[in-house]
Amino acid sequence: MVTPDDREARLARSRYRAITLIQIGGTLVALLGLVVWNGDQLRPGGWPELGIPIFLIGVVDALLMPKLLTKRWKSPPTE
Repeated sequence: MVTPDDREARLARSRYRAITLIQIGGTLVALLGLVVWNGDQLRPGGWPELGIPIFLIGVVDALLMPKLLTKRWKSPPTE
């Protein structure tokens, strides 16, 4: 039988994993943006018009989304 404490622990673990995956994904997107921005893979000399927005999206995703999710999950549920 699953107790409420077990359910809360499982929910907390799931939320922690979600936040961690969002941080990792945002970091990878930011790194991709840097490669596009400065790398020679897509165009010689880099492609700043494409790389800078990708980089900024990754940074926002890695830094702000976990804070927004944490704030949302801490607020009391409305019924």
